[in-house]
Parts: sequence; structure tokens; C-alpha cells
Amino acid sequence: MPSLGKSINLYLMDGTASGRWQASLSNWNGMAYKIPRSTLKDCSDLPELNTPGVYFLFGKDDDTGKQFIYVGEADDTLKRLLQPHTFEKDDSYWTEAVIFVTPDGTLEKGRVKYLENRFYTIAAETKRYIIKNGNTPPQSRIPKQIRDLLEEFIINVRLILPALGHKTFEPLPSSDNDDVDTEGELLYFSRNKGKGGNAVGRITSDGFWVLKGSYICPELAEYIGNGLRKMREKYAGIIDKSGILQEDISFGSPSYAAMFVCGKSSNGTLEWKNKDNVPLKALDTGEETLPKTEKKRRTAPKEPAANDVDILHMSVKNVSATGYISGDGFIVCKGSGFSAAETKSCPSWIRKLRSRLIADGKVKDCVFAEDVYFKSLSAAAGCVAGASENGKIMWSRQKDQAHRK
Repeated sequence: MPSLGKSINLYLMDGTASGRWQASLSNWNGMAYKIPRSTLKDCSDLPELNTPGVYFLFGKDDDTGKQFIYVGEADDTLKRLLQPHTFEKDDSYWTEAVIFVTPDGTLEKGRVKYLENRFYTIAAETKRYIIKNGNTPPQSRIPKQIRDLLEEFIINVRLILPALGHKTFEPLPSSDNDDVDTEGELLYFSRNKGKGGNAVGRITSDGFWVLKGSYICPELAEYIGNGLRKMREKYAGIIDKSGILQEDISFGSPSYAAMFVCGKSSNGTLEWKNKDNVPLKALDTGEETLPKTEKKRRTAPKEPAANDVDILHMSVKNVSATGYISGDGFIVCKGSGFSAAETKSCPSWIRKLRSRLIADGKVKDCVFAEDVYFKSLSAAAGCVAGASENGKIMWSRQKDQAHRK
């Protein structure tokens, strides 16, 4: 069933985009307010802010240059916002507050405490903003019926917040949200057969992203400018000793992203390609036809004979697996390992898929009991490792590849 459209009503309360905003969603009793810090003292005309609510404080971290967020709750939201917060003692200065309340007063103390904990947890999982909360807010116990209503509240907040300028709770591009093959959206970069950089990228509304798990070539050409050198220094802490990127990074252009990966000049629109080897430039112009020497059939090929397949390997967390590409998907071979543990950041769809494999008897005692088909290399790698993995990076033709983690 296709998703139904939603109507978000935005009201510029002071007649200017730099003033106070009010946002509401059709058929929802919640109300959002985006308020600059400088106008907070002028909100006595909004009595609904003197009710229980959950709020977010936004600012910029001077040390990293990244956005930060503080997640809070209060019985009297406006009164609390006018009081100092502990995180401000280190000279952090928030510039904007976004507040969610219900004018009918249905958000009582237990409910806003639940929301505070959930929003903090989601922000920690997405890793888009620095979190200024000193501790994880405790979660209140509430009946399942109320919890389900609050989870719907959270869905609506996550829908409205980007319209107010903050993607705090949106997953990073490397985080798959569904048990679907998303590799059609991915772009790939490889220089010198991967030795000069081997990366996976994705274009979103907030930039060109190089995804975690990409290999960043450590050498920089002598002619590379100071800007790119400073970028390498800035993100040195999230590139491990093997050159593997540990977090997604957003860039303003595909060329700058490509140069960050390979350390040399690059025309990103030509070197970033989709899984069918079509350059980004051709994808942008709609010219997706491959050169005659590189044309590929879009339909799935016939299943190869067992001795003709190109066997790929992966090894992670002391678990080894083998598999091969089959049509548009990937098959993990019988006898492959299956990690008993899952990382905290393991996507929910991977957890569900792993549980289903065990329930169906396809995995027994942490070993694949039969060949198993997956929609993508990433889904296969994620299920083997119990984590979010980039399949294009993890599966290798080298049997004795080094452990990635």
C-alpha cells in the first residue's frame, strides 16, 4: 500500500522567518514551536508553553564545528527554558529551542519522561549531532497502550523536525531502515583496483555522503590543497589504522568526496558509478546506456554451475563466511559462520532477519545449515556479522583477508 501524504502547517508567528515558528500536523493534537533564544522571553503570549512538554536545544560546538542538541522535558516547559542548564557551564551556547506540547494537556510527567529518554536514545543512535546531555535520561514505566500512543507521537515529531531545519533523528545514509535492497541508490568509487581508495557513497538532500566501511587511501598527493588536508585532519579520528572509515561523512560535491577518498584529483561525476558501472554524470542526465564494451543485461543471469561461481569471503568478529553473487542478489554458502552477538547499533531489520533465519532452521548453532539467498551483499554481510555492514567492502576474493573489526 502506498504511503499517504501528510500536511504540515507552518505559521511564522512574528511575520518573519527569523522569528518564532509554529508547526502542526493534520489530524494530530501535538504542537511544535521553533523559538530563537533571543525571543524566548517574549513568549508570555503562548500559555500552552507553560504545560508539560519535551524540548530540544540546538547550537554549534566550537571544538568540532558540528551541531549539538540537548534533549529535555519539563512540567512547565517555558519556565524551564528560561533557567540555566548544566551543559552551559562549559560555555556551550544554545541558539534555538524546538518545543513539543499538546494544548489539551495530555502530556503529563510520566509521558514526557518517556519521550525524553526515547529522543535521547534515537539521537545517540543516529549520531548526526553532538549530544550535550550529561547522562542518559531514565525511562518511566507506562502501560503498553500509552506507550504505543507515544511512539506515534515520536513518529510525528520525526516528521515535523526536518521541516523546522533539523534532521537530528534521521538515520545516516549507511543505516538501512528496511529489509529491502537499497543498493540501487548506492554509488561506488575505486581507484587502482581499490588500493588507491575504495568507497561507497550516497546522495541525499543534505549532501554527498561517503559511507562508513569505505577504504580511505592514506597518501595525499603533493599538489592537494590545504582545504582537503584539513578535512583529512578533521576526520582522522574516525579512520582506523587500516584506513577504514568508521562513520558516514557528508561533502558538498561528489568530486570533493572522491578526492577525500583517493587523496588525488578526481572528477567525481565520472568516477562515482552505480552497480551497473554507469557514471554519476550519465545518471544525472538520464543517459544510463553503458558503452558497448560494458553493456550488461538488466535481467538476472542464469544460475552458474557450482564450479563457475566466483567465491567471495568475509571474516569479522572471529566469524568467517563464504558466498557468491547470484543474479541481483547474493547467496551465503552452507557452513558459513553466523555471529552469536549483535552490535548495539545493529539495525532492527537485520535483527529481525537474523531471528527469522534461526526460527526457520536455516541457521543452527551459529552456522548456516543451508545456502541462503539475500537481496544484497550488505544484507548478507550484516546477517553474518550481526551489525550494519557495507557488503561491497566486506566481501572479498581474498580468502585470508584481515579481520575488519
